[in-house]
This record gives sequence, C-alpha cells and structure tokens, in this order.
Amino acid sequence: MSNGKILEVCLNEGDLKQLANNVFTSSNLGVKRFELCSNLHLGGLTPGISAIECALKSLTRNTELLVMIRPEAGNFTVSTECHKLMEKQIKLAANVGAHGVVFGAVKQGKLDIEVTRSLLATAKHYGLMVTFHRAFDSLTNPLCALEKLISLGVDRILTAGTPWQSGQSAVDGLNQLNTYLAHSANQIEIVMGGGVTLENAEAFWQLIRNHSANASVHVHSCVHNAQGAISAEAINKLLSKD
Repeated sequence: MSNGKILEVCLNEGDLKQLANNVFTSSNLGVKRFELCSNLHLGGLTPGISAIECALKSLTRNTELLVMIRPEAGNFTVSTECHKLMEKQIKLAANVGAHGVVFGAVKQGKLDIEVTRSLLATAKHYGLMVTFHRAFDSLTNPLCALEKLISLGVDRILTAGTPWQSGQSAVDGLNQLNTYLAHSANQIEIVMGGGVTLENAEAFWQLIRNHSANASVHVHSCVHNAQGAISAEAINKLLSKD
C-alpha cells in the first residue's frame, strides 16, 4: 500500500529478466513511477529500446515509466549534435509507449532555455510528462530556474537540494528542499532524491506532509540488493503507514 505516498524508483536497464521482475514486483507493492536509465555508474544515460519495451510490459496498476534522455556522460551542456539526438530519443521513447522523459540542459551554470524549450515541445507533442533531472542542482541560481521551469510547463524537477557533485545527500539539502516546496506552491512537482535511505526517508515524507505538497521521493540504492534485485521488504518499509 502506498498510503498516498508517491515513490519513484530508479532502475538500470541491465539484465532484462531482472528488470522485468523488478518492475513487476515494485508495481504490485505500490511504487507509482520508474525512471529507467542505462549506465548508472555514469550518472544515468538513455536506455535501449528493448529495455524500455521490457519495462513497459511489466508494469501493473497505474504505474508510469519515465525514460532518461541523456545520450552522453559528462556535464549537462547540450551540443547541437546531442540536442538532435535527444529529440530523436524522445520520439523513440514515445513511440514505444513511455509515459514521460527525464532530461536536463545547462549552459554556463544557467538553464539552457533554448534547448529545454525545444525538448519540452517535442515531449509534449507526444503527450509525455517531463522531468528536469539533477542538472538542476548544478545551476548557480536554482530558484530563478525553478520559476522558469514552471513558466515553461515542465512537470517535475528531480533535486537533492544540494550542489551537484558536492558529496552531500538530500538529507543535507532538507532546508533547501523546504524552500523549493514553498517557492513552487504546487505549480510543479518536486521529486526529492539523492541519498535517500530507509533510515532517513521519513524526513522527506514529513516535509511533503508539512506542505501538503505536490512532491515525491526518488530512490535507487536503498531498494536494491547486492545482486541488483528489488527488495520487497525495503519497498514496503518506505511505503508503510506513518
């Protein structure tokens, strides 16, 4: 049972049989969304079509699949060539039935408005939800970017509330996340992730309750065992009654 909690689980494409089992198990336990990536050791890149199709076939209930759109590792600057490839990957994800896409574009520490607007328009043309990923945490003025992303019509922002590659987790960013929730005024969903564990997750659920917020919690490591399989026990603990 989810008890009104929106839990988003990040999955690596990996072995397709395990991916199918992970999606099926988590869906049945009340997970609302999945973010599917490849190469998580590189921060998450665009998964292959076969993995997207596999995950979609394994969904149950009203669970959604979001696809990472990030063709190359490194920083979040999007070249002209990369931009074209991202547009193509968004179309491919839509054509196989994905519910949403996850991307980000930064230019010299600021939101790359031109690229973001273009990718957003493509995604919306295909009826996809859009999450701006943790490139948000690399921005020099995130509050200004938050307002701009709202005005553009982006649906969600994934953030830890701490500077990108600072070594800090979302627990260290609770005060900043509180600011984002207050500032967004439910005009955009704040997806809180980056170091969420079974032990600290309650702090994020409490923050959401405090604001009656349009917000969710994003997890990865804490719900997988050493072999990469989803732990039903971990999911149940995260979604248990308060």
